[in-house]
Amino acid sequence: MTKPHRQDGFTLLELMITVAIIAILASIAYPSYQEYVAKSRRATLVGLLQQGQQWMERFYTENYRYDETDNRQGGGKIKVTDKSQFPSWFSVSPKPGDGGPVYEIAVTAGSRDAYSIKATRKTGTGMANDRCGDYVIDQYGRKKLENYDAAKFSTHALALAYCWK
Repeated sequence: MTKPHRQDGFTLLELMITVAIIAILASIAYPSYQEYVAKSRRATLVGLLQQGQQWMERFYTENYRYDETDNRQGGGKIKVTDKSQFPSWFSVSPKPGDGGPVYEIAVTAGSRDAYSIKATRKTGTGMANDRCGDYVIDQYGRKKLENYDAAKFSTHALALAYCWK
């Protein structure tokens, strides 16, 4: 009597079940991964905005105003919004050399005693549709969000608490 031939390998049904399980796990894991990356980018941005705010406060202690310096060495006045004044590494987040920029940062010195620093999401990046929107901080340390996804947060205060942490 001959032994029955043993078949090795997977059946198509077993393979399809495995693919379905992997697809389900990926559909759960990928959005979590995207949110993790977004949180990391937001944390980098918040730190950079706070550094920019500290830079502006140092600028004020040297010049007694936020909007310009009297440039004692060369005569004349230089606006703080001039690229030579506000450090270029505050212009994007993350800093140049740390990856592709996803936020553009600009300082607006409205008067001698007021300024704001705004971080705007760049189009065509992973943060273009981020729920937290654009970040703003002013001379008093007041934090704001502009163009955030109001459908994701029931109040502006909740959005601030989530996005600025």
